[in-house]
Amino acid sequence: MQTINHNENTSYLSEDRKSSKKHKKGFPFKTLIFIVLIIAIYVLFIEDDNSIVPASIRSEITGKYFVYDTPDVPSKREDIYVLYSSLNDADKCVYNMFLDLVENKNIEKYESAVSISETKNTELGDDYLWNVFYAMCYDHPEYFYLLIDPSMVECYTVEKNDYITYIFNMKDTATDEDPMVKKLEQATDDFLKDIDITASDEEIELAIHDKLLDTVTYDSEILESMDKDDYQWDLGNTAYGALVADSAGRTNHAVCSGYAFAFEYLLQKSGIPCAYITGSANTIPSSEKDQPDHAWNAVKINNRWYETDVTWDDNEFEEDEEFAAMLKKDTEKYFNLCHQYYNKTTKEMEFIPATDDTLFEIEGYEPYNASFDTKHIRSTEGTDDFTNSLIPIAE
Repeated sequence: MQTINHNENTSYLSEDRKSSKKHKKGFPFKTLIFIVLIIAIYVLFIEDDNSIVPASIRSEITGKYFVYDTPDVPSKREDIYVLYSSLNDADKCVYNMFLDLVENKNIEKYESAVSISETKNTELGDDYLWNVFYAMCYDHPEYFYLLIDPSMVECYTVEKNDYITYIFNMKDTATDEDPMVKKLEQATDDFLKDIDITASDEEIELAIHDKLLDTVTYDSEILESMDKDDYQWDLGNTAYGALVADSAGRTNHAVCSGYAFAFEYLLQKSGIPCAYITGSANTIPSSEKDQPDHAWNAVKINNRWYETDVTWDDNEFEEDEEFAAMLKKDTEKYFNLCHQYYNKTTKEMEFIPATDDTLFEIEGYEPYNASFDTKHIRSTEGTDDFTNSLIPIAE
């Protein structure tokens, strides 16, 4: 066995270190700088030339990013989000991108993006991504503020190598939406305290429907202002108006969209799939009750779809409370009146006739039928056509 003298070993190591230091001093530093520059040039110019998004832009995308033509595997979500469930994989990724953007809106300079080939973009149309944005909004009534001011979501585009990249961010607003969201959530929890969510889906839906009729007041003032060309959505157009207050502070005041979003949100919270339908509702023959722009719901109960219009089931007789009180005494016919648009098929909603089921015969008054022939038609135009196409037909 070889014995190594400690002193000799020390001398050996010392010489080795000296040799190493000499080698390091002789390393071609200029060559190293040259190599680094070549790599930098490759990254900034050659590699970037082959990319879809410029490197300077890519570095700013802190949120989600994907290529629409080759989408990622989308997240699985509960079937209570009806529109999401019906989207293709690429659109689900767009939906998730918008949802992620909203959920991270308080992060400074948070941006998300999607790149689409020019060929696919031409096929879809320039506004297509916004259709998916509204599908996300309609699935999530808790983000009501996006419908009040859709411009909160900003977009700019970059074109490179036959691709268009849409980059989205949320602008800072003067209003803090988070406390309002908490108010909506608290109001929703308070509403559902009286609902037995352990009951059957049929019983839960009926209880929510009937309590909404007792809770919400139709907002006629908003309806009148909606005829103006420059009308911007009021809180009364949202679930917030129905369950909390409209923009004027009137408690539980809403128009049809507010009723429909509130009904959807309450059912979602109860685990029941529900969707927001847009279209028109008119009487036959036409009358002042006609609504060329109307909203109601599709509901899934025991694997079967139905349509329900909570707004038109909410019959208010403010001008003659005494007469209304007498109508309510006939409990069976008044129940029929308040459920005339409850759980119908799509075909039934397209024509609901007045019947003797709502014909009241009150002493001292002429026979009075509180219902009339009506038709509800789903919209087939623009964004409404896109979102409605994702909602199953009730058969």
